[in-house]
Amino acid sequence: MEEIWGVGPRLSRWCRLRGITDARQLRDMASAELRARAGVVGLRLQLELRGISCLQLAEAPSAKRETCVSRSFSRPISDEVELRQAVASYVVRAAEKLRRQRQRAGQLTVFARTSPFATGFTSQAASLALPMASHDTGVLLQAALALVPVIHRPHRRFVKAGVLLQELQPESQLQHHLFAPLPPEQQQRREALLRCIDGLNRRYGQGTVQWAACGLRPAWQMRRDQLSRAASSRLAEVPTVWAR
Repeated sequence: MEEIWGVGPRLSRWCRLRGITDARQLRDMASAELRARAGVVGLRLQLELRGISCLQLAEAPSAKRETCVSRSFSRPISDEVELRQAVASYVVRAAEKLRRQRQRAGQLTVFARTSPFATGFTSQAASLALPMASHDTGVLLQAALALVPVIHRPHRRFVKAGVLLQELQPESQLQHHLFAPLPPEQQQRREALLRCIDGLNRRYGQGTVQWAACGLRPAWQMRRDQLSRAASSRLAEVPTVWAR
């Protein structure tokens, strides 16, 4: 019975106790009895065995409605400069995701919060609608960094921040703005630049080409002391074997 997809050891034992040993007997047994034991999932399995499709086959994943990048800091931060660097790093990552998804964002939200286990818990967020949907890292950085002073609180120790890209639309459906013109030549140059940056980072590793707003080796980055070795992608972490 375990050879049937969806039948685990417990359901298989329950079936054998009732003399059901193959897929045909499972298909022909009383539906009410199977549903009482395995619920709707078991009933769907029986219908599938009878040739009735219950789950539609998705040939392609549905387009995302939002894209979020957020991380916890290695230590609490209260400095606005460090918060700007963190937000910039998350915007860069989110913009890369957008381009990989072939989407543009029409709205951007930046948020930060303190520890929920400390007294005086604070959560701050600010949003900005873009005049024209974009997946350009430079455009998103300019919008996000303008929101950092809005959410920053000088005497609050933030432990986590993030960026949320909303109102996503396909990159092939760019609606231009009358008061924010984007000449085709400029758009093509920016697209070529972003493709080059993404290609270099894919080939040589994340952060090979970085934006200055992210800072150089910031101390607030998430700890990775227990990170698994990457022997298949980093030459320095390839294990050494000594033969004697």
